[in-house]
Amino acid sequence: MKDLWLFTTRFPYGQGEPFLENELPFLAARFARIRLIPLVRDHGIRALPPNVEVVPPPAEPYAVASPLRMLAYARTWWRMRRAVRASAPSAEVRDRLWPDARAAMRQALERMHRYRTGLFRDFDPDRVLLYSYWMADHATALSLLQLHDRRVRYVARMHGFDLYADRWPGQWPFFQDLQMAHVDRVHLVSRAGLDHLTARYPQHADRCELSRLGTFDHGAGPWAPSPELRLASASHLVPIKRVALLIEALRAVRRAVRWTHFGEGPERAALEAAVTTLPPHIRVELPGNIANQDLLAWYRSTPVDLFVHLSSTEGGVPVALQEAASFGIPLLAADAGGVREIVGPATGTLLPHDPEAALIARHLEDFPGGPQHTAAFRAGVRAAWAAGFKAEVNFGHFCDRLLGAAERAH
Repeated sequence: MKDLWLFTTRFPYGQGEPFLENELPFLAARFARIRLIPLVRDHGIRALPPNVEVVPPPAEPYAVASPLRMLAYARTWWRMRRAVRASAPSAEVRDRLWPDARAAMRQALERMHRYRTGLFRDFDPDRVLLYSYWMADHATALSLLQLHDRRVRYVARMHGFDLYADRWPGQWPFFQDLQMAHVDRVHLVSRAGLDHLTARYPQHADRCELSRLGTFDHGAGPWAPSPELRLASASHLVPIKRVALLIEALRAVRRAVRWTHFGEGPERAALEAAVTTLPPHIRVELPGNIANQDLLAWYRSTPVDLFVHLSSTEGGVPVALQEAASFGIPLLAADAGGVREIVGPATGTLLPHDPEAALIARHLEDFPGGPQHTAAFRAGVRAAWAAGFKAEVNFGHFCDRLLGAAERAH
């Protein structure tokens, strides 16, 4: 069995990257040993399988290369610089954002040097597969490292922020062209993401494939009709998630509603203030961030009529929707990214990409009298989830592909 080096942002620290909790047990069963290599440290650490070890992140994860370091790696620096400059969408964007790009390049060079002189001193390509969970900071450093050692070959996942250029200032992801030129294989978590990337990089289409995430079956959630419409949602409290749009819609709903939102973020204070202006028949709970296991326990014990997801952009098929559907909860979601791959007539209602608050309010008002508010429909939601998003199937297939890539590399 081979070893796996898995590069993450924070995992297993903190509560981020919760979907990796589902994937890791499958990886641990198929690889002899896994090294988790997070970029930054966070509060707390999650329980890990016994064959998984954590490489502590550096004290200064975003340190930049000194002028002396840049001189020592002059050839690498100029190759990276040429690739980054050529990838700018326009001369205006390049000139305006060049100080930011240059700072990011100095970070990438320092990170590559740190890997080269530390972690990779005992790298054996015949024994180790390199896997970057995001096509981001780690992938850039691995791409640069490959310039010094052709044995360094890696695979990566792409999700959302690391996929779509419009998530970046000036629509310029500085290193995406460089990464795509060096990665062995890119695993996209949605068909929409796969189509987008292959259209953007047709010359690298043969490196891209669909590898959806998945969630576990914890059984159907408890449910019986109630006079109160019980809503749930889960996301970071940031503008692209459009939680404020749901509050605006709730303002126009006349029936009794109880809405629980899980997640934290910079918009919290503004959303809390907005919630206080809702009519008294709209009850709101904002528990903040909770561990994924606790969220699943909440679904197992709490009746939910409808799960709402209004994000304006998604790279994959949101795990939040997968988890809710696994409990049989009908879905109401805006059409973004891979959302339509799980939200349709069998699971709920797909809203337009930019739904108006009045449309959302009308759906909430009418939902309890509609065909989705039945035990039979909820059973169908679970069946649709099981057909496409079971962790055992999707992650098992992904592990097969990883091991196949490791064999092809040697």
